[in-house]
Parts: sequence; C-alpha cells; structure tokens
Amino acid sequence: MKKTFILTTILAAALSVTSCNLDLRPAGTMDPENALQTLSDAEKLRNGNYIAWRGRVSGLVTYNTDLASDLFHATLEFGNRGGTFYDWIYTAADGDAETIWYNCYYGIANVNFFIERANSCSKADWEAEELETLKLYKGEAFFLRAFYHYQLAEKFCQDYEGNESTYGIPYVKVYNPTSDQTQYPKRGTLQETYAGIMEDLDSAAAYVSTPGAKASIWITADAVKALTARVALSMRDYQTAIENAKALVESGTYPLISDAEAYNNIWANDSGEECIVQLTASYPSSLPSGYAYGYISYNGNTGVYSPDFIPEQWVLDLFQEYPGDIRYSANFMDVNIFETYPATIFSKFLGNPTLKDPNTVGYSGRNLVKPFRISEQYLILAEAYARSGNSPEAFNILNELKSKRIPGYTADNSGDVLEKIFDERIKELMGEGFYWTDLKRFGKGIDRGAAQPETPIRPINEDMHRDASDWRFVWPIPQEELDSNPNMANQQNPGY
Repeated sequence: MKKTFILTTILAAALSVTSCNLDLRPAGTMDPENALQTLSDAEKLRNGNYIAWRGRVSGLVTYNTDLASDLFHATLEFGNRGGTFYDWIYTAADGDAETIWYNCYYGIANVNFFIERANSCSKADWEAEELETLKLYKGEAFFLRAFYHYQLAEKFCQDYEGNESTYGIPYVKVYNPTSDQTQYPKRGTLQETYAGIMEDLDSAAAYVSTPGAKASIWITADAVKALTARVALSMRDYQTAIENAKALVESGTYPLISDAEAYNNIWANDSGEECIVQLTASYPSSLPSGYAYGYISYNGNTGVYSPDFIPEQWVLDLFQEYPGDIRYSANFMDVNIFETYPATIFSKFLGNPTLKDPNTVGYSGRNLVKPFRISEQYLILAEAYARSGNSPEAFNILNELKSKRIPGYTADNSGDVLEKIFDERIKELMGEGFYWTDLKRFGKGIDRGAAQPETPIRPINEDMHRDASDWRFVWPIPQEELDSNPNMANQQNPGY
C-alpha cells in the first residue's frame, strides 16, 4: 500500500515536541520508539485514534454509496456534486474512492503502531493498574483495526457469500513504514480478510472491559458485540449474529423509542437515545464530518432550499401503509425547492444546533456520529433469524421494532419477512451508509424510478437500472496504490 510516514500527522499532534535542542527532531515530528512511555502518552494516542475514527464514520463514507443508489434523484442545480458516483462513472483514479481507501489505511497504521508499542510495555516500567488500562486501550485498537478493514471490504470487495475465494483487501497487522517494495502487502482472499476481522474482534472482546452504556463516547463491550453481529451477518454466520445482536436487544440498556418527538431528537439534538456509541464533538474546534451532503442546502438568509438530491418517490411510498410512522417526520420535510417546486426533502440531518456558529442562520448539517444504534441490532437479529429458517422469531423481532415506530401498530406475520426487513432497513437506517451493502447482501440491483417532483430533476440517469451483478458494485482499487505496490500490480477489481 501507499507508504506515508503518518507519525508526522496523528502522532505528532498527540505528542508535540517543543524544544529548541538541535539534537532533537524538528517540531512536528517525533521518535516512534519514545512515543508511548507513560499512560499519559497512551491516552493522547488513544484520543488521536478516536478523533480519526469520528471522521471516518460519517461524511463521504456514508453518503457516496447512497448517491450511487436509487434512494435519491439529482436535481437540475446539483452542479455535478457527487456526480461521479451518481452516474456510475467512477474509475481507479477517483478521488473519493482514494480518500476512503487511504483514510482507512492511515487509521490502520496508527492503531497498529499503538498495538505494537503497547505490547512492548513491561511490568518493570508500568504499574499493574496502568497495564490494565493499557490493555483496554489496546482492545479498542483491535476493534478499530477490525472496523477499518470491514469498511474497506464492504466497498472494495464482492459480497461475502459465494465469493470467499475472490480478492479481499490487504489485511495489515504490522506498523511498517518502509520504502522496500518487497515488504508491501498484497490482497489475500475475501475469506482471509473476514477471518482477520473476526480475529481482531475476538481480541477486542478479550480486552475491552468497559460495560455498555447509552450514548457511550468510548468503545464498549457492547460496541464489540454490535460490530461482531454486523460482520457475522455479512459472513452469513447467523448463529454468531444472533448471539451478539440478541444480547444487545435483550440487555435493556438501549430501549426503543415510541414517541415521535423523542425519536426526532435522536438526530435533531443528538439525545443519545438508542445509541450504543455516540462519539463526542463540539463547536468550533472538534467538529464531525457530518452526514448531510446536498440533501438540504438551505440558505438561511434567503429562506431558499436548493438541494442537490431529493428522495425518490418509491422511498416515500414505503411509508404509505402506515402513515403515522414516526420515522417519516424525522426523515423528511415538505418544502418549496428553488423557491418554486413543492417537494419532499431528506431532512434527517438538519444538524445539532450546538454544532454550528451561533451567529449564522440555518442548519449546521452536523450531528454527533452514531456508529452503532440498537435499531440496527433489531434488524440484524430479525434477518439472521429469517435466513436461518426461523421466520416466526424474525417476525417477532420485526414486529417489536415496528410497534415502537408506528402508533397503534398490530403485529403482522404475513408476506415475505426478508423483503419486509429490507424495507425496514431503509426506513430506519437511510442516510447512514448501510444501503449499498444491503443491496449486495440481498442480491438486488438499483432501479431509479418516478421522481417527486419531475420538473426540477436532472434528466440524465434519472431512470438508471443496474443489475446486482454489475461490476461497479465493487469499487476500484486506487490506481496509485497499484502503481506503487508491485505486490498488487495485477490485483485490480474486474472491469476497471
């Protein structure tokens, strides 16, 4: 992979050097061998890893796949923002794909550094209590290494089932910045990639002792269960998915909300309800990337909404069977766009008002990042039951979730439970970056259809169809990566 000495960014920021001694490294760089000498050092490195993670679970990584799907139509005034993915013309030189690829590997390099340095800390130099805390921090690093590799596999690899022997992504477990190209990694199989992810999650489970708590700002034992359930579902390891998701659902720590205002406040004010993890942020120096892209584009001075993308009609129609669904008002808003056209915009991410300049008018578009919410675990549990042949229990879990979202809901065990789960995942998780992987796991293509309204919609690719087998469902490995790493020279994904 591309080799950049990233200690001059993340690590130097965590442990700044401010001496004028010319025998020391320049300010802004540091000696890796001395980067973790005390628990205070470990805490600074840990905080750097969390800050980096916050920037990699929102923004680009969540909205690009949604723009490429059939959830949204581009408007006439979208200015080609997001157009590469919307039009399915991304290539091995695409900047957005490169950004996600390298950001994940930068994160992996830093947690590998932390793990290796933590492993070198001995009882002779550290108190027993400090070593226990360091073990917790190391468990968090194992979790993040699993998370980043899974994030890469979701986008740069095929769906797991039936493709285990195809290319995975390089699973990097050592910190080794070097110019020796013979030491650069190559792509293993997809099965090997997922085996690495699960191995790291096992290590995280062994070390992360922090108990689960609503809206935790830290990686907890429950967060490890949540990611394990997510990955296991992708692997079709339904028993592991059930075991972990069920433990979270039945814990009582993250009760589902049935009140419309309270549900809306999960996003509007980042209440933390139903959140297994909600990462901290503050204005102005510690801001998240944000989830909102061009879904709102509100000018507070003129009062005009000029969204780049608006939901397709079929998405809105999913709510017609139960018009009182509290998720509709939390996710959508009826406005005039471009001053003239009545339309329904995607307004889930208007943003927490405390994360914007108080002197500005309008919406911040920024929310505290929520990598894991309990509703996803309900849906994982329901799907794992359904795919393992237990439809009655799948319906029970699905009905429990729907009863909290739909006032007066009566349990319904009719129809195709998997199709109902698929629809519920859209209604519950839209805009959070899950849909692309859902399409791949369910074997569905995309079908852009009727627009709402038609007039302001960009006519190019508004009715695009792509089969589930289309090669662009797997993103290209960045060409820069292939050019700089001879061990991956012939390992590009098909079609690019």
